[in-house]
Amino acid sequence: MKVVIKGNPIIKGIVRDDCIIQIPVPAELQDLALQYKGDGVAWDQMCKRLPSFGFMNPIGKMSINYLVIDGVEKVFH
Repeated sequence: MKVVIKGNPIIKGIVRDDCIIQIPVPAELQDLALQYKGDGVAWDQMCKRLPSFGFMNPIGKMSINYLVIDGVEKVFH
């Protein structure tokens, strides 16, 4: 399975619609990314672990529009 976080960067508090960021979710973190619980604990854990795989933590830095699962865009919120 391939999971990608897709959205727009937030720069100086403003969402930039003129550019798109895509962050591939490493296989080890995909289960956390796909847990749809209301409390968001699994999602936060996944985001905090992304830097250890060389990717940025998107919290506060990215307006996430889609979670792309095997090429299919799913609206994030």
